[in-house]
Amino acid sequence: PSEGDYINVKVSMHQRPDQDGHCGNFNGDSVDDDRLKVFSRLGKAGVPTEELLFETKTPVVAANRPNINDCPAVQLDQAKAY
Repeated sequence: PSEGDYINVKVSMHQRPDQDGHCGNFNGDSVDDDRLKVFSRLGKAGVPTEELLFETKTPVVAANRPNINDCPAVQLDQAKAY
């Protein structure tokens, strides 16, 4: 089955100074890697273009569907518990 407009990638690397991104900030404290805390540091647009590890940022195709990034944490936790 197709996953649509997404690709899954695992990147293994050493910690870099001031590292932060979708998966957290690599400081060993999972509490501040919650998606809402990451958004508070980076915003919904993610890592700024000038700070990317790769040359380009591939845009995600916006589809007419709900976005988990807009889901309140309490509602998301309730859905996960269901």
